[in-house]
Amino acid sequence: QLYEQYTQTKPKLTIDDVVYYLLEGDLLLTEEQLHIYCLQQVEREQAGEAREGLVAIANPDGKIVRWAPGKALTYVVVRGTFPDEKGYKKVVQAMRQATADWESACGVKFMHLPAQDGGLLAGQPQPVFDVRYHDTKGAFIAVAFFPNDPVAQRHVFIDPSFFRSDLFYNPIGVLRHELGHVLGFRHEHIRSGAPADCPQEGISDAINLTEYDPQSVMHYFCGGIGTRDMQLTAVDKQGARGLYGAPYSEVEYVN
Repeated sequence: QLYEQYTQTKPKLTIDDVVYYLLEGDLLLTEEQLHIYCLQQVEREQAGEAREGLVAIANPDGKIVRWAPGKALTYVVVRGTFPDEKGYKKVVQAMRQATADWESACGVKFMHLPAQDGGLLAGQPQPVFDVRYHDTKGAFIAVAFFPNDPVAQRHVFIDPSFFRSDLFYNPIGVLRHELGHVLGFRHEHIRSGAPADCPQEGISDAINLTEYDPQSVMHYFCGGIGTRDMQLTAVDKQGARGLYGAPYSEVEYVN
């Protein structure tokens, strides 16, 4: 019943010939993924589980999901999908700042492959993910993916609303938030300390890393709390370090 309800009420989008349902504001699920999501939510409700503190996504065995140590998260910004050069350059610059902020917080490395923004080159390393423009008529500002999503779904989509002069959120903050999902972090407002009118989400695939942080980069602006800038807080950095270790700039590596 919940699955049928969601398929009838949630926004339905077709991107690159794949049908998705939009949940939680910035989560795209295929029909199969939506079915699993609904099953997990029903099981949680039947078990009487409360919304407890959760940050990291977990696999079915309860293990935290993260990228392999030392893996460079390479990406391209697909120039041909943007309607003009100005929009493309704005996203390139925003991605540069947003990735730098995560790199200064924990042991991760993002790497832009600008030579392939115009098209993937034969004989060159293929990017882990791409960033592309897609007009969803304001269904979202941007959406991303989790590390354990299928390779075919490793996209960060940018909606035209990202470029609005009256955008409610800082556009760099929006990408900081989405890159948090790319690193495997869930929304902060699903935690038990969040206001009751914040979006409620399934929690069966998440693990608590820190205390609740209403100013977290992963927190929506809801219930009168959260921030429009979506900056990384001290608590965010604590949780990120706990999962990925100290930033590479703070470590001397010896073979």
